[in-house]
Amino acid sequence: MSEISPFRIEIPQSKIDRIIERVRAYQWPHAPVWQRGEDRWSMGTDQACLKELCDHWAQSYDWRKAEEHLNTYPQFRAQVDGYDIHFLHVKTAATNAETVLLTHGWPGSIWEFYGCIEPLTHPEKFRGQIEDGVNIVVPSLLGYGFSGKPERPVSPAFVARLWDKLMCDTLGYESYIAQGGDFGAMVSSFLGSHHSVAAGGGCKAVHLNMFAGIPGLPTETREENEWLAAYTARLEREGAYFYIQRSKPQTLSFAMLDSPVGQCAWIFEKFHGWTDRRGADGSDNVFNALSKDKILTNVMIYLVTDSFNTATWMYRGFIEYAQTMPAFKKIDVPSGMAIFPKEFISWPPRSYVERHYNVKRWTEFQRGGHFAALETGSEFAKDVLAFSQQIKSGAFA
Repeated sequence: MSEISPFRIEIPQSKIDRIIERVRAYQWPHAPVWQRGEDRWSMGTDQACLKELCDHWAQSYDWRKAEEHLNTYPQFRAQVDGYDIHFLHVKTAATNAETVLLTHGWPGSIWEFYGCIEPLTHPEKFRGQIEDGVNIVVPSLLGYGFSGKPERPVSPAFVARLWDKLMCDTLGYESYIAQGGDFGAMVSSFLGSHHSVAAGGGCKAVHLNMFAGIPGLPTETREENEWLAAYTARLEREGAYFYIQRSKPQTLSFAMLDSPVGQCAWIFEKFHGWTDRRGADGSDNVFNALSKDKILTNVMIYLVTDSFNTATWMYRGFIEYAQTMPAFKKIDVPSGMAIFPKEFISWPPRSYVERHYNVKRWTEFQRGGHFAALETGSEFAKDVLAFSQQIKSGAFA
């Protein structure tokens, strides 16, 4: 069992000062003139909205306050197969509790789950029952945030192998439920297929808030064909980031490394495009989905750890792995699907999903998007808890 060391986020003030100085000194580019009714985000990040965010960043945002909040829960680092892995580990007071492994994606971070930690570990504080609580482990992906950086791009399958060792060998859990969205959904899926209890690992179930199957699997119904056509069209319109990060991530890294505003713009575009921006007043604004501080804390985690470039590497690692990936095999562990209406990677019809996963829970939400945990907090947590209680009860045995 590898040694586990307590960890605390303590960023030097000089680094924070330099980031803010760069934000204040940023030279803004020439922007297009928009006509009334035009989509100001159609060419990429809207400059006026980004300026609004950066003004708040330079004048009001408090990293030290965010850092204090990030340090609220127990954090650790451990070496797994020679890689430094950073993770939160928070235990519940419930007896015989299930343990849930929560994995973020790009351009997210461990910050996505902070609004869910208390509802998951202490549901009794949210009109739930203490015995429904779960233990949680929230790692920073390899190359992201406060985890170590790989020498070369790695794939979600590679990370899944590390995560199973972290859970079973390092933390000593016999079994766990894997949960994730974005790359976290892929990692969780590989845990369910390659590292299930039946395969000698510790994953007993998966809970996903993004479909991570194989769109190339043949469609069988008109509804499935319509989904695939819409999925392909959306990826063509919005997939520029994907093609760059899977093919030429280093060129992007050189452009972004010394520009906090540039990194923010690249990430902010995804928070705009992938969240549920609908306001109660009928407005359409990214700040309906997430506050400026929530967005900036996520951006700052990339900046203070210098991890923007190695985070994008995972796209290259995924593509390299996909070229040698074994033949498709359905994931047999019990699977829970949380379907949020503004998910960027639109969900296929249930019939298609069920050819990929052993679907035992299917929840359709009224609100929320790609960053489900960050956007909906306790609502997301309720579904994870409900699924974990089904697993605990042996309902799917």
